[in-house]
Amino acid sequence: MKFLISGVVPIAFILLTLQSGLTSCVKEVIIRDTTTITKIDTVTIRRTDTLTIKDTAMSEAILTANAWKIQEVQGVLEGTIIFYIRGGSSNTGNYDNDYYVFRPDKTGFSIDAVNGTHNISRWEFANPEKTKLVFTYFNVPSISSTITWDNIRYKNKSLHYDNYYTDNNTNMDYHGQEIRTPR
Repeated sequence: MKFLISGVVPIAFILLTLQSGLTSCVKEVIIRDTTTITKIDTVTIRRTDTLTIKDTAMSEAILTANAWKIQEVQGVLEGTIIFYIRGGSSNTGNYDNDYYVFRPDKTGFSIDAVNGTHNISRWEFANPEKTKLVFTYFNVPSISSTITWDNIRYKNKSLHYDNYYTDNNTNMDYHGQEIRTPR
């Protein structure tokens, strides 16, 4: 009997207390008017919709509005990894001076990482969606390469794209992902 009072009764009391504390019900509000009594369930249902914001459509006006400096590069040049983030400490090269200028007359120029100037001719969008840009880039006056920027997206005032080409001056292949911002 002593075991029953000292062991089972306190445990039963705790279990009954927990059960009533954990089994709360839905709150109810009763609204009374002169003719009816209405019972309203106060459970709140939240609906969250996902809003997808598309990137701004690329255009000639966006491309020619600014000079475009490198913000970020991740690529491979003939097996050598290229990594650059403006202001970063683990960069494999310095592209602080690198930028492109595209003019409305389909010409332009580029200043490379070591301040060399390269002319651009015949730039054009290669598809109606304007997500692919192709242009001729002159390494030296007589040697040119065709550069392709593919999957171009204009997002947060930046150009995001895949860049690929074969450098006809060095016969090296390049492929990378780049982000450019207005200079």
